[in-house]
Amino acid sequence: MIETYRSMTEHLSDNGLQIVQFTHQDAKTWSDMAQIFWGAGLQVVQDWYVSTETVTELKKGGYVQGTHIIVLRKRHSEQSGYTDEIVHEIREEVERQIKDMIGLNDQTDAARGENIFNDADLQMAGYAAALRVLTSYTKIDGIDMTREALRPRKKGEKTLVDELTEFAVQTANEFLVPDGLERELWLQLNGAERFYLKMMDIEEAGEAKLDQFQNFAKAFRVGDYDDLMASKSPNNARLKTAKGLGRSAMAEGVQFGRDSIARLALRGIWRVDKGDEVEDVLEELRDLISDYLRQRDTLLQIVAYLATKRARTDPEEASAARILGTAIQTERI
Repeated sequence: MIETYRSMTEHLSDNGLQIVQFTHQDAKTWSDMAQIFWGAGLQVVQDWYVSTETVTELKKGGYVQGTHIIVLRKRHSEQSGYTDEIVHEIREEVERQIKDMIGLNDQTDAARGENIFNDADLQMAGYAAALRVLTSYTKIDGIDMTREALRPRKKGEKTLVDELTEFAVQTANEFLVPDGLERELWLQLNGAERFYLKMMDIEEAGEAKLDQFQNFAKAFRVGDYDDLMASKSPNNARLKTAKGLGRSAMAEGVQFGRDSIARLALRGIWRVDKGDEVEDVLEELRDLISDYLRQRDTLLQIVAYLATKRARTDPEEASAARILGTAIQTERI
């Protein structure tokens, strides 16, 4: 591929353009794309995300709904940079790209009642933004990136470009805040908490595909999420409810982690649902949550979110969550 693109670049006029149409959700593939452009002496100067799929009942899911139109020019400048500087530049570029796409979503949602871009599209935008930044440099940390692109790779080797590309999509994930949660809270959550709460949001919209769970588990770096799943059916995958998690929601080894507020919120809802006294549940939460007064608003927001997202799929659990939420809201401190 490098040889092919280099040949085209050699026959390209100095002010000429190359256009690449590209669609993929794998970070490694986007990293390979950056290596190809570097090795060919090309720089990404613009990226247009075009919605190419119509949304119908037959096409609902976590697949991308559009294609990146990548605009390339010959790289004429010699620009050097260091990783700690470049990561800030990548973050700013990803943020700009995501905000533009969310803005378009808001406009079309108001006009037509639907979004142009889904979460998978926003993740892909992170890769494209990383390409624009990375290919503008000829040297990173003193390494000639054109020469680095031509170096033979060992199987399983993780390069600097792989790491920076993954950083870009992690930055994009910070913007995938489910409806009903504040961004400040979202940024405080660990990967397993984000995975669980995000998939609840997707389940609420209808049947979820297993590949959606797989994609978000990878995006949020959740290695093993089997303990959180009630079903891994390809076309109707489902999370365990609070009742399904049961006592395991309190185990320190469970994915959420020992200090997880989401884990303790699920524990509290499970106890209320099985008939325990609400005051006893509140007393336990006060004992288990360190600095309870400071964390109380976070707990309340997560419980309210769980009540909303379970309203259709599990009305009894939603009712237990509302009871617990009311008790937290009206408790005497």
